[in-house]
Amino acid sequence: MINGERLSRAEEKHLKAVQSKIEYCLYCQPYDDGEAFWILGEKTELSDVFYQCNTPEKYWKKITENLYCPNCGNESFDMGSEVGLKSKFEKKVEEHVDEARALYGNQVIGLEKLLEEHPLLAFQNKLAQTIYKEVKNKKLPIITARGNFFRSRKVEGSEIIPREEMYTPPLGKPLEGRFNHAGQCHLYLSNEKSTALKEVAEENKPVLAWCQEFEILEPVNDILDLSFDWSELTPLTSTLLLSLKLFNTIGRNDRNKENWRPDYYLTRYIMDCAKNCGYNGIKYDSSKDSSSFNLVLFHLNRISIKAIGNPTVEIFLNKDEKKRFISDLLN
Repeated sequence: MINGERLSRAEEKHLKAVQSKIEYCLYCQPYDDGEAFWILGEKTELSDVFYQCNTPEKYWKKITENLYCPNCGNESFDMGSEVGLKSKFEKKVEEHVDEARALYGNQVIGLEKLLEEHPLLAFQNKLAQTIYKEVKNKKLPIITARGNFFRSRKVEGSEIIPREEMYTPPLGKPLEGRFNHAGQCHLYLSNEKSTALKEVAEENKPVLAWCQEFEILEPVNDILDLSFDWSELTPLTSTLLLSLKLFNTIGRNDRNKENWRPDYYLTRYIMDCAKNCGYNGIKYDSSKDSSSFNLVLFHLNRISIKAIGNPTVEIFLNKDEKKRFISDLLN
């Protein structure tokens, strides 16, 4: 409705069709010397959009008055406006996402169900076989790990933890994890100290933790990269990796309860594939901090890594507790 005037059903139908094509407008673009430098969307005259939608010219004015830009919220359109439509690249990316969902959607669900009931029979599954083949044939991204990382452990007593104990725990000690079987010694690291602290906190609750910084002295090759950045999605992105992200199979953690950890079955299967195919570790997005990543290294005895200094005791507080803590200090 505009100025009290209600749109007819025909006008609403054409408004919906035209609006669905608009992705950007003039105000979304950067400016250079006072002129818009068009980089977002495929620059198109609004009148051309009306023609594409077979909109009768008698509806143009009222429809124009009801349009808005879904990217920036601009509602100031006129008959001579220019708009940005989805580029060919964006259309191909959308098609790629739809293809991944259609190709692997039911297969992911089926594999997760099989792993919950019969985890040792995974290789009978078609998708499980596909995962192994893609890992073996290096179809998924591979990186080299280097630089400084962090590991945390909860403070569980008055004992001072030496840095030698901040590496992997003894064989047989670890609980089942995202990328290790129970008792299996893999070294989990985070690229940020704050992330390492969040990883040991339960449900974002406050925790005291030992934190150790490590430096990888020599680059570690053949790290399977399961991390994912939507901003870097292209039509060439692995369809399998995209499908795993769409169904959150790598970072899922909502079904785990005490010793029942079905969300780790598929990730541990991928770990077994990677380890069997000669990889040295896996990079993956942190489920506790979307802007950071974790690294799990399989063979500590094969890499050159050292602890920097001694472990320190750190306090992890969530946002509300930080505000309360700072307020108490100031008062």
